[in-house]
Amino acid sequence: MNRKNSIVLYILLIAGIMVLLNILAIRFFFRFDLTEDKRYTLNSATKDILKNLDDPVTVSAYFSEGLPPNIDKARRDFKELLSEFETLSRGNVVYEFINPNKDQAVEQEAIQNGISPVVITVREKDQSVQKKAFLGAILKYREKTEVIPFVQPGSAMEYSIASGIKKLTFDEKNLVGFIQGHGEPSTYMMQQAMQSINILNEAEGVNLTDSTYLPKYKTLALIAPTDSIPEEHFKMLDEYLGGGGNMVVAINRVDGDLNQGMGMDINTGLEEWLAEKGVEVENSFIVDANCGAVSVVQQQGMFSFTTQIDFPYLPVFNTFNEHPVTSGLETVIMQFASPV
Repeated sequence: MNRKNSIVLYILLIAGIMVLLNILAIRFFFRFDLTEDKRYTLNSATKDILKNLDDPVTVSAYFSEGLPPNIDKARRDFKELLSEFETLSRGNVVYEFINPNKDQAVEQEAIQNGISPVVITVREKDQSVQKKAFLGAILKYREKTEVIPFVQPGSAMEYSIASGIKKLTFDEKNLVGFIQGHGEPSTYMMQQAMQSINILNEAEGVNLTDSTYLPKYKTLALIAPTDSIPEEHFKMLDEYLGGGGNMVVAINRVDGDLNQGMGMDINTGLEEWLAEKGVEVENSFIVDANCGAVSVVQQQGMFSFTTQIDFPYLPVFNTFNEHPVTSGLETVIMQFASPV
């Protein structure tokens, strides 16, 4: 075989491979995730939701077109995500993209369905112009509807769709009990958290007065107690866990007083109970340069002004392991956290 024929054969081989890849791209959606934090890899909980769909979920995505690149990226990412959802659900996620800005009737339809436009500033002909932009979606499953008014970019995008589908397809709600009576925040103070939990579950406050009714709770949450916890209450919790119950425990081992500039231990007995189970939370502070800021009032002559100063005792976390609890989280600021 001469050199000319070898070149022709090589070109035909490359062309054949390209055609095959295009056919595969049309029939199957796949995406390689080369990022260090696997930001483009679906959470295992999301995959389970998609694989267990019995009937189609229809997603009507109301997205404006012709937006600035940094905003239009959200539309492209959303479309890629839905394509992956469609593949993993074996066709049970059906989606369409609608541009409300092209038709006044469609715009009104989007607004009536709970998707309000946001106003963005774009550059046109060397001047700033304000435009209405839609970045929302409507999910439909059987006779039920769920609205995502604004699709947030990043990992929150996957969470918003997956939780919306879960809410539509979830029939039986589990009962979650927030333990009260030891200085924990009241259910009123945790209203926002309870509202989020009530999307897929049913949350209520519970006092540890009788262990016989605890098994009705799928999960018990013990959040930041400040008072001593009686030994009999720990025995109730041990019985509950021994019977297959689940618990979420959030403990503060230390607290800080910004006004006095001092820290203090918090001892409730919970730290010893956790240590018996192999979880030891130190009574010390995590200090990190990647931190939040506090407002400090400074005086200069007759004038006072407020300055934002980095405060290392408010560490910022933006890397999380794959888990449903942290799905959709991008940044968390912790106040006076302790090492585990």
